[in-house]
Amino acid sequence: MNLNDPQPSEPVVCAAELPQGVAPSAGNGVLLEAWMDVQAGAICRGEWSGWPPAESFELLRDAVKTVGAEDGALWLVDDVARELRPCFSIGEHSGFFLKEIRQPLRSGLISMVFFTENSICEADVASRDEYCPDVDLRLGKKTKAMIAVPVFFAQRCRGVFSAVLFHKASGSAQRGAFLAADFETLVQAAALWSDLMDSLLAGAGMQRSVAFTA
Repeated sequence: MNLNDPQPSEPVVCAAELPQGVAPSAGNGVLLEAWMDVQAGAICRGEWSGWPPAESFELLRDAVKTVGAEDGALWLVDDVARELRPCFSIGEHSGFFLKEIRQPLRSGLISMVFFTENSICEADVASRDEYCPDVDLRLGKKTKAMIAVPVFFAQRCRGVFSAVLFHKASGSAQRGAFLAADFETLVQAAALWSDLMDSLLAGAGMQRSVAFTA
């Protein structure tokens, strides 16, 4: 994604949503961070049209393809609904996944990664006590291996970037697990995406500051 490309539309934010009704500014880093925190929460809940920018998902898509995963997703936390919702998905069921799949924060490996802020590279997902089969049942699949990496922007963990391998039918070629190099690829992609979101959010905050003071 080119940072010089036109930016997604910024939401209309009332002054009450900003600390003391003041717009963020370059001279007040604390104020800008507070503004970014509020808006990041809104983005994660799906309240910003066009955010996260679709172009930002290209580096995540490339990482999923590079490691040979069958499905990949970026989950962002909805702190009101108490669930993780996918905002990016690549795989056979990506359309259904984005519209229908949600992961309650109370269960599942994805939620565990979100809460602990620790990445996992698991070769046998079903052997983990935290494994929840609900998503697999809805997709008609059985996850075999998973990489899941916490995603941070605007000072907090905001979600999880994941990639999976599924069990194959008997007699089909089966890839056993992800490699250490695959894990590093997804960790790096998550970090790059996080840096990009911080840059875009800070830019939106500064543009708002200019408009507010003009």
